[in-house]
Amino acid sequence: MKIKFLFICFVFSGIHFLQAQVLVPPPRIDLFQYNAAELTNLNMSEHPMARIWGWSNNGRVAYSIEWDVDGRGGRMIEFEILDLITDNIIFELEIDSFNHDDYDGDYTFEDLFLMYNHLISDALHSNNIVLGQRNDFLPFPLRRNNITFNGHIIDPGYTRDEFGMFERVVSRYSVLVTADNRRKIIGNMIPVSRLTLDIYISGYFLSPFENRIMVVTTERAWGFEGSRFNYRFNGCHLGVGFN
Repeated sequence: MKIKFLFICFVFSGIHFLQAQVLVPPPRIDLFQYNAAELTNLNMSEHPMARIWGWSNNGRVAYSIEWDVDGRGGRMIEFEILDLITDNIIFELEIDSFNHDDYDGDYTFEDLFLMYNHLISDALHSNNIVLGQRNDFLPFPLRRNNITFNGHIIDPGYTRDEFGMFERVVSRYSVLVTADNRRKIIGNMIPVSRLTLDIYISGYFLSPFENRIMVVTTERAWGFEGSRFNYRFNGCHLGVGFN
């Protein structure tokens, strides 16, 4: 009985240790790499980078977006878990180096992740996110099961901006995925910034557990020191919903 008790204690201690251990941030990914030709004509102020932390087997993905803040200084991280079925963010954590009196960017992004290790670990665990999977970021088209899938921006709407700086800014758009001669709208979008100038389909990630992708769209918006990117994500099951 004593041996059995000690074994149970060891198992639970091991589980606690695994959940409490320090997470190693996954590699950074440039989500604009397949649109890189556009950069030659852009004056960029903020070019965020991404990390894909992991996936669940029920349509969830954990990722983070990070960037050095021009003008103000410091570093920002947005850590989110997205439900790719509903496209709802079900967990969100904003990490700002200013909250730690770091106005010059002395903390690295890895330092900031370490400060919030317990919150990130708990969110990953409670959403059944599996770490350590391949997270290749790829350009369209996607060839799968003898079907060619492609991503498109359709039905953009335009308006004059309220500040009188631009004659035309993007007010709305839709994200379409085609499967050979079939199609499916996966998102009707309102840009993050009211000064959004261009929209790009940038690529996709394929879930390691499901026949599902996460489509990445880039919104280029005007900023005080040049353009900045806002990334948007939409889920798309590759087997259902096409007409």
